[in-house]
Amino acid sequence: MAEKNCVLVAGLAVLTAGIALFTGCASPGPPLPPSLKLPQPPSDLTATRVGNQVVLRWTTPARTTDRQLVTGQVTAEICRETVAASAPAVAPARRSKRPAPCNVVARVQVSPGPSVAADPLPTAMTTGTPGAALAYRVQLVNAAGRMAGQSSVAYAATGAAPEAVTGLRATSTKPGVVLEWTHATQPGDSVELDRVLQSPAPKSGEQAESRFSARDTGGAIDRTAEAGKTYRYTVQRMRQTPFHGKTLEIRSEPSAPVDLAVLSVFPPEVPAGLIAAPAYTELGKPAVDLSWEPNVETRVAGYKVYRRAADEPWRLLTQSPVAVAAYRDADVTAGGRYTYRVRAINDSGMESPPSAEITQLVPAR
Repeated sequence: MAEKNCVLVAGLAVLTAGIALFTGCASPGPPLPPSLKLPQPPSDLTATRVGNQVVLRWTTPARTTDRQLVTGQVTAEICRETVAASAPAVAPARRSKRPAPCNVVARVQVSPGPSVAADPLPTAMTTGTPGAALAYRVQLVNAAGRMAGQSSVAYAATGAAPEAVTGLRATSTKPGVVLEWTHATQPGDSVELDRVLQSPAPKSGEQAESRFSARDTGGAIDRTAEAGKTYRYTVQRMRQTPFHGKTLEIRSEPSAPVDLAVLSVFPPEVPAGLIAAPAYTELGKPAVDLSWEPNVETRVAGYKVYRRAADEPWRLLTQSPVAVAAYRDADVTAGGRYTYRVRAINDSGMESPPSAEITQLVPAR
């Protein structure tokens, strides 16, 4: 009996040790210090001069410096510094318990994700020729008034902005959408045209917005606009100025928008250069190879090939338009004589007049 009690006591001791062991494995580590909730500084700040203001864009991080989710109110303070053309560029900001001095010109409430702010400039910075530059930084301040540091530097130019584009009008023509506007007394270096698809609604994966540049000559042609769609156009003048190896842009205010429904009333040009040559298929059967000059119009969807023999009526050989400027007719009879012509068809189904005709004798076996 005594032996059994000893075994029972020993078993309980082992069990207690095991429990203590497993309890020790699950015990928490040393306590972590409380989070200061400091938002990470932005790393992608950009500054764009538009008219008499500078538009700043950046991404507000979603996490703090200790990798916690950002909670509570966050204020973005916009810092602006004037840098003379002869002065050295502003050094990149560094994280420090004592951040660099900040001339706060604006404060905006922000949330994690894309953020934007505007800095209206004083008259002294929006007149005359471009000279000094403006260096911007953004610092994110939490509800306790603390921050982790400043963003990278982004520059914008001072000086007078180009005149805004006026009198913008759009016309649907065969080559594309013709855009015209009033000449400026002092044109910018170039213009930037923005196009936004209004209708029909963009399909999945379809680009709804497009942007392209042109010389400021009072007009441009958008050759990529598609028939049957409605677009909205705006135009901005742009002027460029160098600064410390960079090129800074000054943009005018955007023009008033103009909408245009692109018409589909213009047939393609007549295909040119049609030629025919005798040929043989891989099985040795006679055939006729046709080729012609490809149509350079952007709206051409393909070509239709027609054939007739002797005085027979024209017969369509391509039930679906061919996409390339070539076709092999293998449905011929040796020794036969055939006449061909080609029509171009555009994306709205309109056909061009027929090409010049070409006649070819099929070789006999």
